[in-house]
Amino acid sequence: MDSLLRQRLVGTLVLVALGIVFWPLIVTAPDVRDPLVLAPIPEAPRIDRTPISRPKSYQADVEAQLPTTPSVPEALQSAADDNTFIDQGATLQFDVPAANEAAVEASEAAKQPDSVLIDEAGLAQFWVLQVATLASEARAIEVVSSLTRQGYKAFYRRFMRGDESLFRVQIGPNAERERLQRLRPQIDKALGVESEILRYTQ
Repeated sequence: MDSLLRQRLVGTLVLVALGIVFWPLIVTAPDVRDPLVLAPIPEAPRIDRTPISRPKSYQADVEAQLPTTPSVPEALQSAADDNTFIDQGATLQFDVPAANEAAVEASEAAKQPDSVLIDEAGLAQFWVLQVATLASEARAIEVVSSLTRQGYKAFYRRFMRGDESLFRVQIGPNAERERLQRLRPQIDKALGVESEILRYTQ
């Protein structure tokens, strides 16, 4: 087969192949689609602006079931402050027996305790002996230091009475109210006060 005939055959095959590929595009009718219709813009949605109630807090329910924090009646505390007040110029004599000696005396005079450790609300009861009320923090520190040197567990607290800043000196806390009761005469004689046993509160 000469080259001319071969070229014609190749050309004929190429044309047939092209006809097979493009024939559907030429003969087939175009796909007619429905016209695109633009719908009107819908109205803005209505938003409920009613205020949302606050979520329920369980803290109030829990706090309502908790026992009331113990406190000293105001009248009793005020009386203790007045009875243990020491003037700024008064001389303090710390001839209080050492705590270990006082503990021995208290043990020898011990009787069946009449106080209970747990109150009606189920809270522990501890007691303090208020021995002094002072207008000077420096003197409160002095009294606490003197009692501490004697072996007593003493501390002071600041409080406001009107516009005046005062300081309470107390011994304790102690679960045995009777033991503090037996210390009172010695403390009162040494400091010239009328000490008072109060419930310990934080």
